[in-house]
Amino acid sequence: MAVPTTSGEHPPENQGLIDHLRALAASVAAYLGARLQLAGMESKEAAAHYLKILCWLAAACFGLVFGYIFLLLAGVFILRHFLGWDYMWIMLGIALLHLAGAAAALLVAKAKFPKAVFTATITEFKKDQTWLETPRTTKRPS
Repeated sequence: MAVPTTSGEHPPENQGLIDHLRALAASVAAYLGARLQLAGMESKEAAAHYLKILCWLAAACFGLVFGYIFLLLAGVFILRHFLGWDYMWIMLGIALLHLAGAAAALLVAKAKFPKAVFTATITEFKKDQTWLETPRTTKRPS
């Protein structure tokens, strides 16, 4: 990867202030341009890296979901074999257990949802608002 560089050109010594300021602005622009070019190259590399990680995470989630489904199916067949129950009732029981677990998770999430966040920031905003709404009396010099 070629790293962008800035030019090290300086104006001759006999030029005036405007020329020096122009050279300074050109140097700053070249410096910022080089840094932005470097950031652009690095962001492309980072995007490719994180895209690979995202693909592997998607593959892992895919495997987990199907592994869970096949584990449940195996449990159904094992219960059918040992208990002799009908498949329909076993599947209904598993579905009801999953729905109960989902309902419990929703209730826990709902219980945690009203918790106030950013309390210090909100308190400061309220102080600012009351300060803005409070009428000020101006003292006139005597």
